[in-house]
Amino acid sequence: MTYGYCRVSTKHQSLQRQISALIKYGINERFIFSDKYSGKTLDRAGLNELTSIIKPGDKIVIKEIDRLGRNRKETKELIIYFIKNDIELICLDMPYLKEFIIDKIKESEGFLEIMANALLDVILEVAQQERKRIVDRTSEGRKRAVLEGRKFGRNSKLSLEEFKVYYDKFLMREMKAKDIQKELNISKQSYYNYIERLNNINNEL
Repeated sequence: MTYGYCRVSTKHQSLQRQISALIKYGINERFIFSDKYSGKTLDRAGLNELTSIIKPGDKIVIKEIDRLGRNRKETKELIIYFIKNDIELICLDMPYLKEFIIDKIKESEGFLEIMANALLDVILEVAQQERKRIVDRTSEGRKRAVLEGRKFGRNSKLSLEEFKVYYDKFLMREMKAKDIQKELNISKQSYYNYIERLNNINNEL
């Protein structure tokens, strides 16, 4: 049996982008489990329901690997749980995950902890490189703007791409919302307006 799982970590995010990707993959929406506003642990209603019915030989599909857990420890625990229970895990945004990483962990059962940590190092490196590309693109855009005579400062309008760099830090729990508002010199309402714009773009993808 094939199931889907998706999760959002704030009330301003939408599940629809993930659900649409899972349906496109071929999963019946009735077999897609989801969680919103997750707590500090893996005790989530959708995840609990899913893990209560899956059995060896089943398959779980997710869109993004970081949808499994809020941090490295949680993600590692779930990946190991699935491996030990012979449950196949497929990540749509990381097609090499199963063949080149999870299957290798299965072959080296005695080294699960070491391999799982190595897996997460790879995942975090990919995420870090993606954030770096966003920062680089933002920096290049600012340089072009300066050359074109546009000015940046207190009254300049913050681009959505610039905001996303900081919002990604919030999602990774590296910054708090109020710290981002202070750093970017924006109001609380503007902060949520930017989040809404991001979600609208994601829903259109």
